[in-house]
Amino acid sequence: MIRAIVQNGQIRPLDPLPAEWNEGREVIVEDAESTTDTELEAWYRELQGLGPAEFDSGEWQNMQKVLNEADQMAKALVHREIGLP
Repeated sequence: MIRAIVQNGQIRPLDPLPAEWNEGREVIVEDAESTTDTELEAWYRELQGLGPAEFDSGEWQNMQKVLNEADQMAKALVHREIGLP
């Protein structure tokens, strides 16, 4: 979901637009303040109806491994940029 505000009669995004949104693309804009408690409760019940988010066996460990590798790569890059060994 892209957040936006109305400014000088135009809609100005607050978040970056997806790369695939090329010039002239039609989008739907809704009033964030018009969402009712009933609508939010219905959305929450629908979400709960999907059941718990569960990981397949080993999926969490694999994700943690990937995140650790990315962290190490980021640290190494920073060290190279500031001249540390």
